[in-house]
Amino acid sequence: MNDFFKSNSVRIFLSTVFIIIVLSVFTNSIEANFLSSTVNSITYPLSKVTAAATSEKDMSYSELLTEYEKLKDENAQLRTQLVNYYDTLTENTRLWKFYNLKKAHPEYSIVPSVVLRRDTNDEFYSFTLDKGTTSDIAVSDPVVSQNGLIGWVSEVDLNTCKVVTILSPQTNVGAVDNKSNDTGIVTGSALYCDDNLTTFTKLSASHKIKAGDIITSTGVSGLYPKGLIIGEVTDVCYDTYNSTYYAVVKPYDDITTITDLAIITNYTGQGEVLLNSTTENQ
Repeated sequence: MNDFFKSNSVRIFLSTVFIIIVLSVFTNSIEANFLSSTVNSITYPLSKVTAAATSEKDMSYSELLTEYEKLKDENAQLRTQLVNYYDTLTENTRLWKFYNLKKAHPEYSIVPSVVLRRDTNDEFYSFTLDKGTTSDIAVSDPVVSQNGLIGWVSEVDLNTCKVVTILSPQTNVGAVDNKSNDTGIVTGSALYCDDNLTTFTKLSASHKIKAGDIITSTGVSGLYPKGLIIGEVTDVCYDTYNSTYYAVVKPYDDITTITDLAIITNYTGQGEVLLNSTTENQ
């Protein structure tokens, strides 16, 4: 094969083609047409010459077959490397989304994840993530977005986990109003879930909560880290049936459509349940 490329006929052919290509770049369309016809008249006989030269150096069928198999294996390896590259790139992109959370809480162990499917039979918008026990995911692990708490892991298998959202009545999070310091329980409600809203309940009659206040987790049960943002108060209401006050809270993400999330698998205070925190989740 090396002798083929060293032959004078091939060198002449390649040199001619190169010169014509260079000239065509710097000519207008009329000249380009002329050069095109010139190329055909020159390259046709030259191609016959090179074909004759290559026929003398042709590889045997077995050599060609061996070369083909080699190239096929190399292509398969390159495809695998490309897939691995894009998987790593995607994972790094997801990790970067949670950079600020990790920076603010370096003690968190965070596993980026993506929504695989949503439970269409659940009116409170539960969904399944693409991480399971092989990624150290466990039941009750908090699930967060870049902007705050989304829910918690209710079921887990090897490669996936199911998440109950903060729109669900199954969720009970000890929470505090960061401005008024009023405490209560964040839990979902069938009355508000379709509007991507949850409720801040168990408020005292003397509460000072107002619209615009930010609600965060207290962390007193060991089920959620302290200080996770839950959402912003949009309204304060009075439940005539229970004779109690509650606030309507809007999360900073649309939980019904969000796709990129992270699971917090380890954090300071995890599992350290205080005696007065029996009302919090699960």
